Amino acid sequence: MTYTILEAEHKSGIPSRRIRFWLDKGLFPNIYKDKNGVRLFNQKDIDWLCWINLYRELGMRIKELKYYKDLCEKGDNTLRERLKIIQAQKKNLTQLAQAQENIAMLEYKEQLYVDLIENGADYRHSSFSECKRAMRKKINLNSLS
Repeated sequence: MTYTILEAEHKSGIPSRRIRFWLDKGLFPNIYKDKNGVRLFNQKDIDWLCWINLYRELGMRIKELKYYKDLCEKGDNTLRERLKIIQAQKKNLTQLAQAQENIAMLEYKEQLYVDLIENGADYRHSSFSECKRAMRKKINLNSLS
């Protein structure tokens, strides 16, 4: 089964203008075109589209993605190089998780100040370890819901 770009948008949830941009940047293997020049995506293309979206959300640059796509097209003899790219993305994700935890700490501290300023809340200047404990407790409560 094949899909037009609008059908690919609905199937993947990725806007067609973004798909067109990625096509223009060369991030897809050759996409089949019918006799009228309409691009038709198969299920494998939709799957690749979803991978592109994931990699872009993780911060992979277009140039890196194009290189990764080229490696995929070359076949299994590029598996080690592709593995290195994926491991680098995973490392970036670990750094992102740490950054999110740090942002949560700042948000907690921010709320302490807002409470003090707006409500005259009675609290002593929270130490880093107190904030960290409160954040862990909050994270544990969120994971239960």
